[in-house]
Amino acid sequence: MNEKIALEQVGLSGNEAKVYLSLLELGSAMAGEITKKSGVNRTNVYDALERLIEKGIVSYVIQSNRKYFEADTPDRIIKYLDEKENELKRKKKLIHSILPELELKRQLSKEPQEATIYKGKKGLKSVAEDVLKTKKELLVFGAEGKFVELFTHYAEQWHMRRGKSKILMKIIYNEKIRSKKSKAKFLITKIKFSSNMYETPATTWVYGDKVAIIVWSDQPIATLIRSKEVANSYKQFFDVLWKDSKL
Repeated sequence: MNEKIALEQVGLSGNEAKVYLSLLELGSAMAGEITKKSGVNRTNVYDALERLIEKGIVSYVIQSNRKYFEADTPDRIIKYLDEKENELKRKKKLIHSILPELELKRQLSKEPQEATIYKGKKGLKSVAEDVLKTKKELLVFGAEGKFVELFTHYAEQWHMRRGKSKILMKIIYNEKIRSKKSKAKFLITKIKFSSNMYETPATTWVYGDKVAIIVWSDQPIATLIRSKEVANSYKQFFDVLWKDSKL
């Protein structure tokens, strides 16, 4: 394959590819020499050099008040691609973490819904009691064990009542807290850990046709949304996350 085309396919612009290839042949060179060798005008040469330096595949030294540019070893391009791949993974992970909120905004604009705000510990207990009353499978993600920390005795009793009611709970914890939660024992509960979740102050509960988004602060707040479409969207998101998570 043509070298210039190959470089363009991995993310270099046409001018960047020309300048880089010229530098490989020239060794250490000033901008004027690069302009002559590459056929790229001087202004665009400087722009290309700046971007190549940012990519880490070109460097320069100053000798006698003159700037000499030099191409790094070709295998540095592999490192550049690795960095791009890691950055892409980071961005993908970030978007993954806000997908529920984005989907919620989309669904709320399409369907009439009922939303209730619950504040404080009493409010959160109301949501927890509603889960038992609904008697549907409970899906939980973004969890870090705050429910048990906040309601030690009540949480223990609540889990026992949930178990007696045969309500399955599936929880996805952040991989970072595996050491704290891998030994957690709850009745009728399945637990997995995901490395694709950002730490967040909120936990999401999905059950029946309801979605509860709980923000764990000094005064915890829960937003309970009743909407079949919204709940189904969250369930689909949970299923995808569940498949990618580990025991």
